[in-house]
Amino acid sequence: MTRTETKARMLVVDDEPGIRQVLETAFTDRGLAVTTASNGDKAIELLTEQQFDVVITDLKMPGRDGMAVLRAAKEAAIDAGIIVITAYGTLETAVEAMRLGAFDYIAKPFKLQEIELKVDKILGRRKESGPPRDKAAELPDARKIIGDSRSTRQLLKMIEKIGPSRSSVLITGPSGTGKELVARAIHEASPRRDRPFLALNCAALAPGVLESELFGHERGAFTGATGQRAGRFEQAHTGTLFLDEVAEIDPSIQTKLLRVLQEGEFERVGGQQTMKVDVRIVAATNRDLREAIEKGDFREDFYYRLNVFSLRTEPLKRRRDDIPSLVDVFLARFSAETGKNVTGVEDEVMSFFMRYPWPGNIRELENMLERAVVLCEGSVITVEELPQELFFIQEDDEPEPAETPEHGSLVERTDKLESEMIQAALERFRWNKTKAAEHLGLKRTTLQYKIKKYGLE
Repeated sequence: MTRTETKARMLVVDDEPGIRQVLETAFTDRGLAVTTASNGDKAIELLTEQQFDVVITDLKMPGRDGMAVLRAAKEAAIDAGIIVITAYGTLETAVEAMRLGAFDYIAKPFKLQEIELKVDKILGRRKESGPPRDKAAELPDARKIIGDSRSTRQLLKMIEKIGPSRSSVLITGPSGTGKELVARAIHEASPRRDRPFLALNCAALAPGVLESELFGHERGAFTGATGQRAGRFEQAHTGTLFLDEVAEIDPSIQTKLLRVLQEGEFERVGGQQTMKVDVRIVAATNRDLREAIEKGDFREDFYYRLNVFSLRTEPLKRRRDDIPSLVDVFLARFSAETGKNVTGVEDEVMSFFMRYPWPGNIRELENMLERAVVLCEGSVITVEELPQELFFIQEDDEPEPAETPEHGSLVERTDKLESEMIQAALERFRWNKTKAAEHLGLKRTTLQYKIKKYGLE
């Protein structure tokens, strides 16, 4: 078959119309030619008639399911990267799909960004149009860590350094500061980037359920165990397993996890066979683990095995320089989702954002902007679109952490140079902020913030 189209071609197979529509819209906007099918029979027919670069298929569908689509593609030697979508109870089948040649799988409910990342891998866009892959700050997942603050730049620099190793990493910081994004960026900066990345919220599961989720179980291991099940460690073999809220893990399970970290082996629940795995562990917590150790809630030996490298995500009020960039990113995303064209926020809104204490951190900013975009009737967010109760919360006057002597002079010189460049651009364009922002390569909201930061008004 000779292809004449210049666009990459995608086939989306799912019996749920909503999922088909979301994926078709998202990837059409990204420049792909998208065809959809509502069942396996139609998908197999299309695969024999047309050539596709990417196939995204649900596993569980009436009639011929995703496994049938995968087998048909393999038998026909179809050269397409196949991503399978699976629900919680069918992860074992997803592992089998990988053995049959699927490029990767993703569990429901999924985030669109996760699928976009996997499609980018298939299409090789990073290699073709991006800078070298060994720079963590330049990787697609690392770019999701948005911001210009010194703490964010230092975090990205550390990710670049520790990413290539296989050592475990402990990420600490308040809720809503992006710890899972950091974990994904570490995975993307490692040689495991093309292997599975699995995330598990350890606080969401009871100890017995968590043990089975981590290590899997054999048939009959407990009431309701009607078959053998592969756990997250088997599913993440050769990849990365992210354990969120690791402080909530029961000490008895900590002991088993310690063995995996030390020996790379475990047994399924109710099983005798020792399983060997190669999995990098990245863990996160918003609690003080040393305090948990003193209380007897957390094993000290487990802590030291996890804490080979330690990273911290700072609260948003300590990285206010990130706020303008985060505002731009969230406005662009929610505008696209709602079909609106909201391009910025009023100066008064940005001023409020820079003073507000953000108890919910980035997650709170994201939710606030999502609400504001929905309510916005123009192209700019006004104070009226913000929750009015926020204005009764005490504004934050906590001073920023002091610069250390070794960095202070460099930071001061950099700020002075930036201030002078902005002042010159504003004077050149007679204080037309839009033209000055374009000249400086900044978003208008970022320029507005920096004008206030340097007292240029």
